Amino acid sequence: MTRLGTPRSRFVMLVLLIGTVGCGGSANAPKAPDQPFKGVTIVAAAIGDPGILPTLTAQRGEWSANRGAEVTIREKPVDPRSEGVDVFLFRGDRLGELVDGGLLADLPEAVTRPPVPREPRQGEESSGDRPADPLQFSDLVPAYRDQVIKYGGVRLGLPYGGSALVLAYHRDAFESETNLAAAKEAGFVLKPPETWEQFDTLAKFFHGRDWAQDGKPRSGVALALGPDPEGVGDATYLARAASLGQHHDQYSFLFDADSMAPRIDSPPFVEALQGLTALKAYGPSAIESFDIKAARRAFGGREAAMLIDRAENVASWGDGKSIGVARLPGSERVFDPSRNQFEPASPPNRPSYLPYGGGWLVGVSAAAKGPKLEAAIDFAKYLIGPDIASRVRADSAFPMLAVRTALLSQGPPDSRASLGVDARQWSDAVLQTLNANRVIPGLRIPDAEGYLADLTKGRAAALQGETTERALQAVASAWAERTKRRGVKRQLWHYRRSLNTLATSLQPPAAP
Repeated sequence: MTRLGTPRSRFVMLVLLIGTVGCGGSANAPKAPDQPFKGVTIVAAAIGDPGILPTLTAQRGEWSANRGAEVTIREKPVDPRSEGVDVFLFRGDRLGELVDGGLLADLPEAVTRPPVPREPRQGEESSGDRPADPLQFSDLVPAYRDQVIKYGGVRLGLPYGGSALVLAYHRDAFESETNLAAAKEAGFVLKPPETWEQFDTLAKFFHGRDWAQDGKPRSGVALALGPDPEGVGDATYLARAASLGQHHDQYSFLFDADSMAPRIDSPPFVEALQGLTALKAYGPSAIESFDIKAARRAFGGREAAMLIDRAENVASWGDGKSIGVARLPGSERVFDPSRNQFEPASPPNRPSYLPYGGGWLVGVSAAAKGPKLEAAIDFAKYLIGPDIASRVRADSAFPMLAVRTALLSQGPPDSRASLGVDARQWSDAVLQTLNANRVIPGLRIPDAEGYLADLTKGRAAALQGETTERALQAVASAWAERTKRRGVKRQLWHYRRSLNTLATSLQPPAAP
């Protein structure tokens, strides 16, 4: 029988054993974060709507714990020229204003590149593994990755959330045997429209018809035709105008890119407003004064068969019944401004117009320097990473579209709040919109909000009986005057820069 030794020797062996196990445990314990920005404090704020701030507040804790820095959030929206702010959240239509003031830091290409594999040390074999890419920048929708966040080809922000228009429709109106037979007799197929002419035909067909087959005649379409704080009315009009007026050989849309002369009173814009104004005959009572909230209520209450809305507001459409979703229509004709005439378009010209200059961006202040600048850029990258993007997508308090293909493919962010909406159709419609051959972010030059306010007045005048030609001539005059006050050459520089395709000087001409 083997003896284990004296009590003292057994005690020494036990201590050595415990020490050995303890050392091994320490080696395998999770490594504490490096906290590269320990002691740094950065300030984040919103420009414009403060409703976006809770989406930011909910995400800062994890970053602070890992990086060692503190994030202070201003509770109220700030003037972009405010001192002491390092990270801005803002809508894309404010980008020109921020560029005009020199308020945003350029974000170099290296910010978005995947980590570079470490070269093996002398005598060390390469593992062959690539380092993790926490940003996964390549998953971002190309329109946001290459266009919305750039101005003159320079990256001035990172994409936080998007916006896109889609067509929602009650599927039973399109699928009932009675309606299918009536449409066939009228000479067309009952399906989501591919052109605006087909859209108009459907609105007329459904209007006054018992399309739900419950004994109640209903309307064809619900639209934001009146003044609309969310801007969906203007965006709907400009989306229709884009299909007629955005020629595939031209980059300019709202203005002449050589002179800054407004194009808003030219034939494609006049025709688009005529078509949109005529639709008031096929909507619920008082549709000419509807904002988008009134249009959503009418659609959700099954008063109208179709609705045009921002896709991110999907939770406000449902009534628990089946709702289909489709990309907006296009046009079989497109205007060539160089020849001053329309020409056929086959397949239909179907560019996508994105409200709000594309959506919401995260920008870094040009005033941030040293460790603050490094921490601010790191925080901005953190906010658009796939994990945080997934959390922000699910925040119903401030609806925004995800701008990552993987997240958009999953359907609406909250299926419980989107009862009855076809998730696959929603994803397809949004992805087709964002991946169109031509994507037009909404106006992003300085005072974009003022230009669109002029447009709202013109649309309202046309809906109240003014001829579309005169209504849009008044808009064009207001735009020309607004441009003159800011300096034609300076605004032209901004417009060309905002298109990301035309040559300009690095700095704008002097303001008047």
